[in-house]
Amino acid sequence: MSTTDATMPWWKEPTKGQWASFSAAWIGWVMDAFDFTVFLLVMKQITEEFGTSYTSTAGSIALTLLMRLVGGVVAGWAADRWGRKLPLMISVIWFAVCDGLIAFAPSFTWVLVLRTMFGFGMGAEWTSGATLAMENWPARSRGIASGILQGSWAVGYLLAGLAAGLVVPVYGWRALFIIAAIPAVLAFPIRFFVPESPEWEAGKKEGATKKPEVTWREVFSTPGVLKRLVWGSIAMAAGFGGYYALTGNYSVLLLKNLGQDMPGVSWHVALFNIGMLTGAVACGYAAMKKGVTLAVAVPAILMAIVTPLYVGAFPQFLAVGAFVAGVFGAGYSGVTPLLLTSLFPARFRARCVGIVYHVGAVPAAFVPMGIAALAESGGVPLPVGMGIVCAVCQLAMAAMILFAPKDAGAQDPATPADAALAH
Repeated sequence: MSTTDATMPWWKEPTKGQWASFSAAWIGWVMDAFDFTVFLLVMKQITEEFGTSYTSTAGSIALTLLMRLVGGVVAGWAADRWGRKLPLMISVIWFAVCDGLIAFAPSFTWVLVLRTMFGFGMGAEWTSGATLAMENWPARSRGIASGILQGSWAVGYLLAGLAAGLVVPVYGWRALFIIAAIPAVLAFPIRFFVPESPEWEAGKKEGATKKPEVTWREVFSTPGVLKRLVWGSIAMAAGFGGYYALTGNYSVLLLKNLGQDMPGVSWHVALFNIGMLTGAVACGYAAMKKGVTLAVAVPAILMAIVTPLYVGAFPQFLAVGAFVAGVFGAGYSGVTPLLLTSLFPARFRARCVGIVYHVGAVPAAFVPMGIAALAESGGVPLPVGMGIVCAVCQLAMAAMILFAPKDAGAQDPATPADAALAH
C-alpha cells in the first residue's frame, strides 16, 4: 500500500466500477430482504385467510431456506464458471417474480410452492452478489464494506416493515407482494453498468493455461478447505438460528402476545433494523480494526443477556429491546461477507461461500417452525421459546468464533485465503 493510499479516506479509494459493483450487490440484498421479510410480517393474515396453523405457515420459512441452499450452490458454481454478474442478474429476476406471484395465490399450497421457488433466487443472489462486491472492493477497507453490505438486509427489512404498516391496513396483505416484484428491474443496470470481478477474470486467465475448470474434487482436496467448510457452516448455523429465533415469529409475537397493531409492528421492526444497520457497520469497522473475534463474540454474548427485553418480559422497554436486539443480535452479521470470502481462494471462492452460507441456513430453517410448534402444541409460550432459542444460538455463535481453528481466517480477516492455504 502506498503512502497516498494509506492516508486517503477509505471511501475515496474505490473506483467508479468498484462502487457500481458494490452498489449492485447492496441494492440486490436490500430488495432480497424486502421480498423475504414481507412474508414474516403478514404470517398472521395469511394463516387466517387460508385457515392454516401458525406452525404450517412458519414451516414455509423452512422450505424457503432449504431451497436457498440449492440456489447458493448452483449460483456459486455458475459464478465460478461464467462470472459473478450473470447469476446475480438471473437471481434478482427470479426471486422478484416468484414473490410477486404470491399476490395472486389461490391457495396456501401455491404460497408454499412460490415461496420455495423464491428461496432458490434468494440463495443465488447473496452468493453471487457478496462475492462480486468483496472481490471488487479495495482490500484495505473490506471490513467496513462488509458491514455496510450485510447491513443492507436491515434496510430491506426496515422498508418491508414500513410498507406493511402503510399498505396492509388499507389494501390487504396481497398488495405487499405486488410491490415485491419491483426488484426485477435491477437486472438492467447490473447488465450495463456493473463490471465483472477482476479477481475472477484473472483467475479465469490463469486457469486457462492450466485446467479448463476447477472440479469439485479439486475443491475438496485442497488442503484446509474441507475444515473451513465445516467450521464455517456450523458458525453460520448458530448465527442464522439466533436471527430467525428473533425474527421468524416476531410479528405474531407483537400482534398476539403483546397487543400491537400493524403500525405497532412496523414501528418495532423499524427499530430492530435501524439497530441492525448500526450494528452491522460498527461490527464491520471493528473487524477491520480489531479482528473478527471481537466484532462477533462480544455482541453475541450481549444479545444473550438482553434477550428478555426483546420478547416483552418488560413491556415498557419493548422499543428499547427491539433496537438493542438489532444492534447485538443481528449486527455482527456485518462481518459475514468479509469472513466467508476471506476463507477460500478466488478460483473456487463463490461456490464455497455459497455452500457455507446456505448449509448453515439449513438447521436454522426449522427454528421458526419449531418455536411456533412449541407455542401451539408444546405449552411453551411464544416469548419464552423465542428467548431461549435466541440466547442458546447467540452463545453458540460466540463459542464458534472464540474457539475457531487458527487457519479458519477468524483471527485475522485481512489475511488473504490464498496465502493461508498455501502454508
